[in-house]
Amino acid sequence: MKELDIQLKSLQNKLQLLLKQNQHLVKQHTALQTEKEKLQVALKEKTDILQQLHQQIDILKLTSNALNDSEKKQLEKRIDTYLTEIEKCLTLLNA
Repeated sequence: MKELDIQLKSLQNKLQLLLKQNQHLVKQHTALQTEKEKLQVALKEKTDILQQLHQQIDILKLTSNALNDSEKKQLEKRIDTYLTEIEKCLTLLNA
């Protein structure tokens, strides 16, 4: 009977330890999720800024007529992509 009590106490201690570890991992997971969301927001902001800068560069090149043929084709493709996205948005709005 004494040995059974010792085993039960040992099992109970191990269970308590596992519960504490689980709580710690849940807190850590929550903190990591929060950090991930903040980093995603920061990345989105940086991506938006980068896209705006690319657009400004394209505008400056257009106004200075400094585009070569390959740059013109790339710009046309980018404009076509924007137009396609706009058309999709308009379709969704009209639906």
